[in-house]
Amino acid sequence: MRSEAAPSEGASWARGPGRPKDIPETAVILNQRIITRESLDSSVPAALKLKKRIKRFALDNELDHLPMGDIVAVALDEWLTTRGF
Repeated sequence: MRSEAAPSEGASWARGPGRPKDIPETAVILNQRIITRESLDSSVPAALKLKKRIKRFALDNELDHLPMGDIVAVALDEWLTTRGF
């Protein structure tokens, strides 16, 4: 039986040509007053208990609202940029 490598261990990722020049830095976008947004739907591993941890973070920091979309945007942008996309 063939075992599948987890994405972080042994998977060979194609290297991109670099961050496109027409993509602004994330901080520049997130600091704008009005931001055009698009939906990004994904499932995450339940074992990471991300929903529970996010709620705990918000409670511990006395936050009424956590900008989930902004957090996801920063994480994905950094991940893609690191890989040259």
